Amino acid sequence: MTDKKKNAHEEQPAGAGAVPPETEQGAAAESEAPISADELRAELEKTRAQADEYLDGWKRAQADLINYRKRVERDAADTLRSAAGQAAARFFPMLDDFERAVKELPSSQNLGQWASGIDLIYRKGIAALEAEGITPIDPPQGEPFDPNVHEAVAREICPDRQDGEIIEVVHRGYRMGDRVLRPAKVRVACRPADSAPQP
Repeated sequence: MTDKKKNAHEEQPAGAGAVPPETEQGAAAESEAPISADELRAELEKTRAQADEYLDGWKRAQADLINYRKRVERDAADTLRSAAGQAAARFFPMLDDFERAVKELPSSQNLGQWASGIDLIYRKGIAALEAEGITPIDPPQGEPFDPNVHEAVAREICPDRQDGEIIEVVHRGYRMGDRVLRPAKVRVACRPADSAPQP
């Protein structure tokens, strides 16, 4: 070792890397000091009390979560019932009109007036659906069959029609926005076997 390095090593303060001898002795004395049984019991009781406190907190949090889930499910069910009740309430006047129409069956001279009353009731029902955002799916004849919004209930051979054309709507479909609630049930045309295009 050169003199310069030796002097630098000797001039280092006690706290700059070297542990003072009195600190080493204190640490050794602490590690060698025996812990009494009373201190161990006190530490164990403290740890047990803390564990019990954590367990109680966990149980309370779990109970709160279960209660919250029940409350959310109950609120969702109440909201659904309320929405269903509001939607059904739109149909009550229409049902009242139907009831009156059924009670007052027309004589032969009042048949036209009675039929126009039934038509009015039908239009009220469609208006009630539209107020809920529900629109009918009523494809015109000749429209191509679309499996996303139509359901074929029959295929009929029609030489004068294109394959897959809608011949007739058996039951209207209904949609709410982009969601199909019920597809339109339709009869679909198909070509005779001998006029089918060859592959």
